[in-house]
Amino acid sequence: MLAQVKKLAGGDVAGRFGAWWNGRDYVPAAEGEGGGAAAVDAPKTEAPKTEAKETAKPAADAHEEAVVVEAAPEPKPEAKIAALPKPAEAKPVSSRAAADGGAVRLSALETLWGEGRFAPGSFSIDTRLLDAALELADRPGNIGFIGADGALLQTFAAQSDRKPIAAEWRAACVKRLGEFVPDASVTLGEVDRPRSFPEGALPSVVSVEAFAYSDHKAGLVGRIFRALDAEGRWVFLDTTRRTKKTPPQAFASAWAEPQLATNDEIEELLQLAGFKTVRRVSVTPQVISAAKQGYANLAQVLEDAVSNGLSGREGALFLQELAWEAQSWRARVRALEGGALEVNMWVADKTEQQGPLPSDLDMMIKPDDAGAVDALFDQT
Repeated sequence: MLAQVKKLAGGDVAGRFGAWWNGRDYVPAAEGEGGGAAAVDAPKTEAPKTEAKETAKPAADAHEEAVVVEAAPEPKPEAKIAALPKPAEAKPVSSRAAADGGAVRLSALETLWGEGRFAPGSFSIDTRLLDAALELADRPGNIGFIGADGALLQTFAAQSDRKPIAAEWRAACVKRLGEFVPDASVTLGEVDRPRSFPEGALPSVVSVEAFAYSDHKAGLVGRIFRALDAEGRWVFLDTTRRTKKTPPQAFASAWAEPQLATNDEIEELLQLAGFKTVRRVSVTPQVISAAKQGYANLAQVLEDAVSNGLSGREGALFLQELAWEAQSWRARVRALEGGALEVNMWVADKTEQQGPLPSDLDMMIKPDDAGAVDALFDQT
């Protein structure tokens, strides 16, 4: 299948993908021009609507068609792309691993988003989350994590000698997290029932998208409140909706059915549980930038997959996961840019805290290689 994609793309995977991303028609460069393909404006076509079910997987043929046929143009020659983060190599998947859909999925995600990443992210955002979590943690005790990826746990291990206690609700991620941080305690459980946390002993808990996929949100809040010590802090990154319904196509590749709440609903639950101070700041621009960087690497990812011999059933499964993720996050980025969704960093304290979170977060956390990303995904 990978060879077929390369053949259909005519050797210009990056060019076709860029056109697909920007909703433009793909026009190959004329002979002798020596540059990438040009993209001409065309009416944007919406991705086919897909109901996000528990399997969270749309039909394979629909996504493959979207990625291959609609695919994309290289940036203009004068738009120099430099210093983009190197994607993880597309590693061959063994036959045994291929039978495990989770292993193939993780391989595709890390290939697209970077080693240790199960979704778009950056070192800057990870550092900000951990700095906030450790700011008041001057007491003994380990730090709890829910929904963390390998990159976040590695950053924590390099920054603190405390032991990470991770509650993980995605079965495929448990083993992978242990490979990144062998000293971490990783326990499989439901997202809203992190039973691995001791009662009243944690100075801080860090979670990623716990509210987004929690069915029993009041139970989640209550469990974390009880796990924190008397001066504890909960720092979390979460996607919320600003419309009545969650756009299903934006979560078509998600691990489970999304259960998005509004900011007001989350804040009310935190206050009812007993948190004295609740603050939040938007990190939507940083998440969008991280997603675009992953897409900027996609052409090289496909080339690496071919050169590493990913073919047959294994290659097909790998490409299928990559296509699902690309299609889904394209829709999610559109929803974030349009204001239907937003991503915030929240800090909830059991004690009274003075002042808001830094309002200049956008300047403190600069999108990695923002200039290169803007050049590739030029909206003009």
